[in-house]
This record gives sequence, structure tokens and C-alpha cells, in this order.
Amino acid sequence: MKKSSLGSLAIIFGGLVLSLEIYSLKFIQGIEMQTGSWKTYASDYATEMPMFLGLCMTLAVIIYGIVLVIKAKETKE
Repeated sequence: MKKSSLGSLAIIFGGLVLSLEIYSLKFIQGIEMQTGSWKTYASDYATEMPMFLGLCMTLAVIIYGIVLVIKAKETKE
């Protein structure tokens, strides 16, 4: 598989996972609203450790994909 193809897939996959994680923040807030204790903003849940690690790993995959695409274009020229 070419580096540019692999990089493009990493960017697409990372973007899809990132959007799912962002929507899950609101879902987590909705679940906690039923128990009576929740944070004011859904983005506040992103600072908690499990969600923060997931977001960091997803961003790392997206950045890695961008680097692969850029390097593939540089070697092509």
C-alpha cells in the first residue's frame, strides 16, 4: 500500500473516530443528567483521563496520516 493511500485512510479513519468521540461527550452528559450530577458543558468531559487519552490518540493518528501524505508528495516531486 502506498504511503499516500495509507495516510489518506488514517486521516479519514481518525476523522470518523474523532466525530464519534465528540458526539459521545454529549451522550455521556445526557446519561449523567439522569443521575442528577453532571457537568455544565459536554466539553468538560474531554478533560477526564479516559476520554482525554482517546482524543489524544485519535489526533495522533490524524497527524500521522497528514505526515504520511506530505512525505509521499515530497518524494514524488
